[in-house]
Amino acid sequence: MIANDCAGYGMRDRKLLFIADVQSGLACGCVCTRCGKRLVAKKGSVRRHHFAHFEITNCHGAAESSLHILAKELLAEMNTFVLPRYDFVRQRKTRAGALIRYEAVVAKGGQVPIHTVRVEEHEGDFVPDIVIGSDTRSLIIEVAVTHEVTRAKLRKIRRRDLPAIEIRLDPSDSLLPRESLKEKLQRDLISKVWLFHPGQREAERQFASKFRNALARSRVRVPLVSLSALPRRLVMRSSPVNHSTARPDWREWNRVGENFNRRNGRYPTLEECRKLWPFLFDKLKP
Repeated sequence: MIANDCAGYGMRDRKLLFIADVQSGLACGCVCTRCGKRLVAKKGSVRRHHFAHFEITNCHGAAESSLHILAKELLAEMNTFVLPRYDFVRQRKTRAGALIRYEAVVAKGGQVPIHTVRVEEHEGDFVPDIVIGSDTRSLIIEVAVTHEVTRAKLRKIRRRDLPAIEIRLDPSDSLLPRESLKEKLQRDLISKVWLFHPGQREAERQFASKFRNALARSRVRVPLVSLSALPRRLVMRSSPVNHSTARPDWREWNRVGENFNRRNGRYPTLEECRKLWPFLFDKLKP
């Protein structure tokens, strides 16, 4: 029901009204925040009080639209805002199967004062939902109900190098009274997720360095295969040579190089090629 109607809020005279603050039925005088059509306030004794469209409509997502509008209004009324802690965790496996993991505390979180609030104003080449100012710093706040921030918008946020969080709400939150929703927006930490923080760039560099060092160590430990230890038939099958012409073939070179890379997580050096397939270099001599 929540996905197809306006849930707990309707619009009247460009103002959002909670279901408890209006008369029942069409006397509520409210319209849908998404499609603008008339709403009926259903305030019976069986189901939870809510708004619904008076006429049959294909309108979907009215609860999400109401929450977006209401969240921006309520955030603009706040003097303080509680941020969650930002624990950076990144891990990745090498081709050899080693798990490389890095953790760092990027932001400690806590309560911050709000001095300025900008709603849906351009920030370079994109429009954040809200930008709050605290001292000399700014924080982007995105409100997500059913659709999270896109990758394209996240890239633009990173380019601006501004900290950003996403507040994730559920359509059922549109049934909360204003003060209850305001309390959730202001203090609830579970619904808040860090999208980006400038401090994470150093953590990303540390992880990348740790991963590269792990790759370098694994390359040093890779043993060279002795050609004399392999059966001659296996050597001939894996050697990059066209046996019909007894001349090296670039397609065979590519195949053997890829096989070496899959086994060892890297491509062979020229010196290793000389040791693995010495007779091939004799073939290449004029």
